Amino acid sequence: MVSDNEEGKSKTASVLLAVLLSFWTWLYTYKKDAWKFWVGVALTIFISILFAYMVSSVFLYILGLGIWFWAIIDVAIKKGEWYRSYPGKKPSSSAPTQQSTK
Repeated sequence: MVSDNEEGKSKTASVLLAVLLSFWTWLYTYKKDAWKFWVGVALTIFISILFAYMVSSVFLYILGLGIWFWAIIDVAIKKGEWYRSYPGKKPSSSAPTQQSTK
């Protein structure tokens, strides 16, 4: 197993995490998706507080499903290249750079 992660991340792993763990999938790509993770945490805490007071539980289930679907759709629409180049690795270029001469 390579520990320095030369090949980036796996889109398949990210989609599976989204399906199984909802917003926790964004910990897999935390450097770029930290804000999404924290929004998911905040909304989950908000849902939990409201649920404790039994505020329109149908609304809370819909909001919870919305967070889950958001995570699945977000990771599913990203191209595999986005995951392979994570966290913003620049592709190595064998072509020499052109220098201007004056």
